[in-house]
Amino acid sequence: MNLYLIFALISAVSMASSGVIARMSGLAAAELTFYRLFVGALCLLGLVLLLGKQAELKQKPDRRIVLNGILLASFMLCFLKAISFISLANAIMLVYLAPALAAIAAHFLFHEKLDLASGLLIVLSFLGFAMLQQFKLDLVLTEAQWPGFVYGMLSLFTYTGFLLANRHSGQSESPLQRAFYQLMIGALCVLPFLNATPLPNIDELPWVFLAGFFPGFLAIYLAIIALEHLPTRVFGTLAYIEPVAVILAGWWLFQEKLSLLQVGGVALILLAGLVQSVLHQQPARERAAA
Repeated sequence: MNLYLIFALISAVSMASSGVIARMSGLAAAELTFYRLFVGALCLLGLVLLLGKQAELKQKPDRRIVLNGILLASFMLCFLKAISFISLANAIMLVYLAPALAAIAAHFLFHEKLDLASGLLIVLSFLGFAMLQQFKLDLVLTEAQWPGFVYGMLSLFTYTGFLLANRHSGQSESPLQRAFYQLMIGALCVLPFLNATPLPNIDELPWVFLAGFFPGFLAIYLAIIALEHLPTRVFGTLAYIEPVAVILAGWWLFQEKLSLLQVGGVALILLAGLVQSVLHQQPARERAAA
């Protein structure tokens, strides 16, 4: 399998780990987001030092990288704000329109051809995701819920912007540099929302590190590399592996029951991801054969 397809899959599974860490650690949402970004940046700094590539961080981040960092923090914070007004299912459904929306936008903005087969696979992935949620949506919102819908839409658009901006990253040639500054800028954006949050105690430190390493460093760094090399439609399809990993983690770790509908959703997402990956690799094989 293509290395960047593997990176996209690992990124999706690492993203999913944030839900498990949040549930088992008891950390507040804003705290978890900050540690995810700030400790993630520190982990990336450690990798840079280990590789001896400190010079790459000396390159001043351009405006696109600054924007990406703001988008990264914004989609996380807007999602957290949305779930304080509307149901989790509604908020997640809005956010996970982003991979499909990004693929459609890339078709027009970056001339990434979105053919019928690829478009259908993205639709099937989203249908599988809706099956994971068991189609539990509040279609009629009360006046008190409308702010949550607005925050959910903001989360959708900022996540879409994050995917598109990292797909075409500008003049910077270093994924290490782009990932480090995006994580650090994102952490600075979250900092004002912490208020008077105390420092983590000894028992919380392992969770702080795990939040920074898996859904922070590993997920964001590998996503940035994968987005640089994979068409948006392929990355977007594979992004739906994240909710699959969340559902399976709940079944395995917390003995949550899976309905037949959810099992069907898992199978549909995995099938769509597999077929999209095969379709992506076919042109490369044809060029190699020629």
